[in-house]
Amino acid sequence: MKGWKIVAPSQIEEHEIIESPESSTLSKVKITKALISLSDVLTFKGESDYNDVILGKAGIGIVSETETNLFGLEKGQHVYVEPYKQCNECYNCKSGNTNKCLNFQIAGEDYNGFLSDFTAVSSDRLFVLPESVPDLEALFIEHISLAIAVIDKLGIQKGDYVSIVGANNFGNILAQLLIYYQAVPIVLTTNDEDYQIAKNSGIYYVLNQDDNWNKEVMSITSGRLTKSVVYISDCNIPITKAFALASYNASVAFTGSSFKNTPVYFSQAIKKQLNIQCINGGFGNTATSINIIANKAINLSHLKLDTSTYDNVPSTLEKMSDMLDNEGKIYETVVDLV
Repeated sequence: MKGWKIVAPSQIEEHEIIESPESSTLSKVKITKALISLSDVLTFKGESDYNDVILGKAGIGIVSETETNLFGLEKGQHVYVEPYKQCNECYNCKSGNTNKCLNFQIAGEDYNGFLSDFTAVSSDRLFVLPESVPDLEALFIEHISLAIAVIDKLGIQKGDYVSIVGANNFGNILAQLLIYYQAVPIVLTTNDEDYQIAKNSGIYYVLNQDDNWNKEVMSITSGRLTKSVVYISDCNIPITKAFALASYNASVAFTGSSFKNTPVYFSQAIKKQLNIQCINGGFGNTATSINIIANKAINLSHLKLDTSTYDNVPSTLEKMSDMLDNEGKIYETVVDLV
């Protein structure tokens, strides 16, 4: 097995993957497509910590070998590989509460990810994909899972107004999912292209950089502002904008598909006695996310994506890094490995 690994800032090399002894007892998956996201680019640029692992948080593929005496998973099946696994060492894991693991490990950050030809994985992290789930949409299962986690943890109900600060692919997916659950998203962005994509996706309330956000949100909510605000970590918008849109004692969630560092000033949050939540993963929501895609509950066709191949991963990361420096954003890139 082989894959792409960061060896120094702005330097990536193809490495042979040395299988651990436990790999012989796991299922093997031939990776067919993977996704390069902002977290990979930040790691490539040296702006986030990197471990000695293969990059790539999202991947789909074909089962090439299954664990012995395993029922329900067969060679040749099309699968999504869940990127999270429990540490099995913290107090919660040892107490049997693995769904509340204190140190979830993430593919491409804590252990080998999916910018590789094969991966070895426990069968409980493999989800068979129905024929009604296209490959490109399957790569966004984790985005949908994270959006579900945000909605659940904020306790958003039917009819609730929700401000979403940031309109990248994840912000777009979250807004569409809120509409599916009959809440009312108000999406705010400073990027004209993201603004148009959001409008094309059927999101009714979308505000751009020329709008007076506070005035418009006040008008939409009849002067109440919103009791739930979601700040997308890589939106390049001051967090004070999110605090300004929150009503007294509202909940503000910090989330996103990357852990980009952003300066935070809490004076406004303290004054309003806001409840701050940090949400970094959608563990446990994979099956629900697959059903949402299969049932066409949201429209992913408008999302902006680039494409690449396995051999072009180094040049792709360099291009994405330059784009981030020059334009402040990137387009998530689908890598074809077959």
